[in-house]
Amino acid sequence: MRKLSRWTLQDAADAGQLLVVTCQYCNTTRRYRPRDILQFRDNLSLDRLVRKFRCERCNRRDYMHLEVHHPYGEDFGKLVVRRLVKVETVKVPVWENATL
Repeated sequence: MRKLSRWTLQDAADAGQLLVVTCQYCNTTRRYRPRDILQFRDNLSLDRLVRKFRCERCNRRDYMHLEVHHPYGEDFGKLVVRRLVKVETVKVPVWENATL
């Protein structure tokens, strides 16, 4: 994990790497492009970024593991990568009690 503390999202994007996020509880693996994540996150180091992920299958956060992968020839056309389609903003009302 020491290597990931110095490697940022922008570094991984510039190197053409993929982020491989695995839930070690339910063994679900997803691959992401760092540039897609940079559209809605700051340029974090990768060891801090892994804490931001939550497994979509089991909804756990504490078993997430992140690795970087540099795709090579035989990966193209076979490797499933999640792509960012859009970012939705959710409006949540904030209430406070006031005297009339």
